Amino acid sequence: MRRWMYWLPGAALFTAPVALVQAPAAAPSRSFTATLYNLAHDGEKPSMQERLTVRGDVLRMQRDKDPVATLFDYGQGKWWMLLPADKVALEGDITPKPDSILGFLLTDASGNPCPKDPAYTCVREGGEETISGRPVVMWRILHPDKAQQGRKRLTHLIWVDPKLGAPVRIALEDGNILELRDIKEGPVDEALVQVPADFTRVDEKNVRHTDEPEPAPKPKKKGTVQPKKP
Repeated sequence: MRRWMYWLPGAALFTAPVALVQAPAAAPSRSFTATLYNLAHDGEKPSMQERLTVRGDVLRMQRDKDPVATLFDYGQGKWWMLLPADKVALEGDITPKPDSILGFLLTDASGNPCPKDPAYTCVREGGEETISGRPVVMWRILHPDKAQQGRKRLTHLIWVDPKLGAPVRIALEDGNILELRDIKEGPVDEALVQVPADFTRVDEKNVRHTDEPEPAPKPKKKGTVQPKKP
């Protein structure tokens, strides 16, 4: 997570978190809600949870009691961070990020969770298993570690529910385990997976981190005479 500061003409400065992810291949038709739990390293006690709403290629993520939500449209390759108090949608392009689990939360039409990135290798392993009563298939996702100049590969294990079109469990190489629970398939409120029409869209290129210095003022051109105040 990173915190950003951004501004609009006549608006006050404020901050909000955003995570950048990578886009997977085209997704099948799907519609469900669920809760994503981070089970930390013990696989039992949840340390964090996010509410997910999914319709087709669009995923909405929102933490409990947090008014800020983030939309990820994997079909368009865009994300929007929605701030209802200011009616602002911070917009950006989905960017590859190997250590972000958000790139693996939806599968393509064949059930493959591999992102659209040639650096990734995804291998289906074993037969069908069952997790929380749902039939799943395990995939191993490999990605070269740039810090090791490609000599080492980061490995994540993902258990995909083909009917749901999404993983129900993700085991990251660092030991963290994430799991989908409270899954409810069926129609979702379309308003939850769209940018509200009355929100102002702000390009993330026009924002800066809160720890970055303010842009230096442009130097005045030589010979420019400032207008006198009346």
